[in-house]
Amino acid sequence: MDGVTAAQKLNQTVDRLAEWESGARVPTLNQLRDLANLYKRSIGVFFLRERPKVPRRPVDYRQLEVSARSTMTPALANGIREAEAKREAALDIYVQLEEAPPEWNLKIPQNAPADEAAAFILGQLGITMRDRAAWSSQYEALSGWRAAVEALGVIVVQLSRVPLEEMRGCALAMFPLPVIVLNSADSPLGRVFTLLHELTHLARAESSLCDLAEDAPRAEADEAVEVYCNRVAGAILIPAAELAARPDVQRASAATEWGLDDLRAISRAFWASREAILRRLLDSGKTSRNYYRVMRERFQQEYAAQRAQGGGPVPYHRLVLLSNGKLLTKLAVNAYKSQTITGTELSRILNAKLDHLPRINEALAGEVIA
Repeated sequence: MDGVTAAQKLNQTVDRLAEWESGARVPTLNQLRDLANLYKRSIGVFFLRERPKVPRRPVDYRQLEVSARSTMTPALANGIREAEAKREAALDIYVQLEEAPPEWNLKIPQNAPADEAAAFILGQLGITMRDRAAWSSQYEALSGWRAAVEALGVIVVQLSRVPLEEMRGCALAMFPLPVIVLNSADSPLGRVFTLLHELTHLARAESSLCDLAEDAPRAEADEAVEVYCNRVAGAILIPAAELAARPDVQRASAATEWGLDDLRAISRAFWASREAILRRLLDSGKTSRNYYRVMRERFQQEYAAQRAQGGGPVPYHRLVLLSNGKLLTKLAVNAYKSQTITGTELSRILNAKLDHLPRINEALAGEVIA
């Protein structure tokens, strides 16, 4: 960001910004907070003698349809910095509260079979088929899975204005309080799959910034990891035993070509996308690879058409909760109520106006946020 743009965003002159940078003049605390917010850095960074080294970004970054690039767009890079800053803010609140953050206990060996890893993760999440039967929409499904993941001590945030071609999900394996970043451009059930895919990365203690494309060019080792995380996510969503118990699945064979109504019925039972359902059927020998490829291409076209239509406006309080996650939002709001942090600090952490705090409080009490 050049000096002119930065000065405009800060409502300052270019000369005043230059004085701050040279040390000729010292910004006030509020101005320093504005600088920290603009540059997506913690306030402490401005007191260092040297510019801190930029930590290495997740190593398995790749695009949705084309080969990996070595750099991120500013929107995505800033989004990840913001996610890291939210984690730092949460840790700082725990220190001020003199409380320990949630201990990270979701760990699987990197050589664990996919079905065993899925069973363990699902057991930790505690989502049952009875829970799923109570959901009435894809958004309730996403909200339910997201709440279960956050209960494990994961900060789950959501980015907007980043195209799916660049990112579908990101995991920052920093413990405690690891972070999962979702893309609001994805469908609700697409975000559920991404959430579980990235949670698998965290259980393996590895960061990731990736798509879920099966045919993107990758190094062999990276390909194996991505396929593995996809299989684990699919097995969490669609447990083999429950799938095999269905009469329609028992009647099927490797030559079965599933109709859209049939896939929709199974999708509703598990709250998984039709593509994820068909992939599990393929892995179970209940359809052909050729049919899966044909239908997957059709689904991808449908997804693109739905994204092109766009969605309606999202209420402000929901945007706050989606961009910060319920874990951080509740932590910060409770710290404010206990006078551990000020209203100004709460507003800065959540990047939200305090006028909306009543609606945020109401939503924290149980509103479906997805």
